[in-house]
Amino acid sequence: MPRSREIPSCRALVLILIVCALLTSSGAGDLAGHSARTSQGRDNGASRPYSHLERLYKDHRYFELRDAVESMGDLTAPEMEFFRGAVDEVFNRLDSAVVHLQNYLQGGAAAGIDLPLVQEAYTLLRDAYGRAGQYRKTAEIRRLVLERYGTGLDTGKKSNRVSQSVIWSALSDVPLQTVEVLGDSDIAMENRDFPVRIMDRIFYFAHDTGACLSVLCQSAAEELGLALLGQGIRIQSSTGKLVDARLAVVPEIRLGEAVIRNAVFLVLADASFHLQKVRGGVERSGLIGAPVLAALKEITETRDGRLIIPASPQPRPVQNMCFFGTKPIIEVIHRGERLLFFVDTGASTTHLYPAFFRLYRGEIQSRTKPVPVSMFGVGDERTVSMHILDEFAFQAGGRDLALRKVMVHTQVTHSITNIFHGRIGMDVLAHFSRMTFNFESMSFVLE
Repeated sequence: MPRSREIPSCRALVLILIVCALLTSSGAGDLAGHSARTSQGRDNGASRPYSHLERLYKDHRYFELRDAVESMGDLTAPEMEFFRGAVDEVFNRLDSAVVHLQNYLQGGAAAGIDLPLVQEAYTLLRDAYGRAGQYRKTAEIRRLVLERYGTGLDTGKKSNRVSQSVIWSALSDVPLQTVEVLGDSDIAMENRDFPVRIMDRIFYFAHDTGACLSVLCQSAAEELGLALLGQGIRIQSSTGKLVDARLAVVPEIRLGEAVIRNAVFLVLADASFHLQKVRGGVERSGLIGAPVLAALKEITETRDGRLIIPASPQPRPVQNMCFFGTKPIIEVIHRGERLLFFVDTGASTTHLYPAFFRLYRGEIQSRTKPVPVSMFGVGDERTVSMHILDEFAFQAGGRDLALRKVMVHTQVTHSITNIFHGRIGMDVLAHFSRMTFNFESMSFVLE
């Protein structure tokens, strides 16, 4: 048997993926299962007008959906309000998304029409309010969806949705998160960690686009005297172990010239958080997650270890990035195929997911042998079978590149691996001088 390979332990990041799966499972996760069924039966709903747009939406082909909606001009059918709202939400035009989605829901109710995408519209509204930091509205929609659609759920899914409702209800009275960027920031990082100031104390954090909430280790939360909100929540790691977590709000964080107020953090026990060494005697205390990163409007990480946050980001000409919940998704071109990848700045390496394996199963199996790979969770590990490609060549961020020794998942390990074709990790930055996320233009740029 081939020698087992190991993925280095990064326990907090595993937990964040599980939390994000829990927070999105009431809508996007269910749609993932729906899209798999729809893909197998492409004629589902073909008799309905706009079924081609519905298929693109449920298959998460958001770039194609954007192009298709734009090509249809100013059509005024109720369905178009939904699809325009869906495009606006995933491409981060939140105010416009809310207007279109509310028009869709209110129009159907006023006309007494049983519209087919009502639950999906509520899911998109929930994500729009959540990304905008409007936690009360997010909690209200979660409760509504649970009351209206929860009766047919199995015990596990209903329990997850109740837990989500508890989480967001605990945030209902939290003031709106705000970000003020007072000037340009060019911050020197150490081992990809950067200093942040909270209550006149300096802590070291990393940024993680895969984290749907920012994260703080318990010892730092106690040092700051932060109040913990609501009930404790139980998070299931990828190996099945349950871990306790709490929520807290940090009144003010200073990151370079940026001031972030009322940021929500998930507080994890130090044993559950990977306390990476920044340097001798200094450890990482937290992660800046997607809600804060998106509110900064643009961030750039350079290969020589700097984090750049401009006060006034310049518009970018190419819109090649969108959101799935809080996760940035980009279109990758491989052999002429349009594939969708999640960009995860908390991951050191690029991986290919089961959707990619299914597309190229015959070739992968003929060229490589499966290898057992150890994936670490919290205090436990799980071994899964993966193939390792000698090279993966693709286009992303306007650039051509090829990565060596890329792992291919053959098994679904969490919900996002069942939806997208892979994840882009930070190994990509080794081939370029800088990687930029512009959340206004929705551009992912490699330079």
